[in-house]
Amino acid sequence: MTFRVMGPHEWGRFAPEAWGHLLRLSDSGALNGPELEQVIERALTHFDGRIALDDVRSILEGAGFDESGAGMDQGRGH
Repeated sequence: MTFRVMGPHEWGRFAPEAWGHLLRLSDSGALNGPELEQVIERALTHFDGRIALDDVRSILEGAGFDESGAGMDQGRGH
């Protein structure tokens, strides 16, 4: 079992609710390790300042992630 700890560049960027949501998705298996890292990287890249829960949800939605646990869309054509 592994767990994710914020790096120094992430401290203060994620609202507690946003970070907790990501950890819950990871703990439940809905997001695997690489998917979690991808979402974190996208959030850090696309949002200035504090990253809120709604910001994280918009990234997940934009990536084709179904929060019910279906996973992220890995390059399927639309």
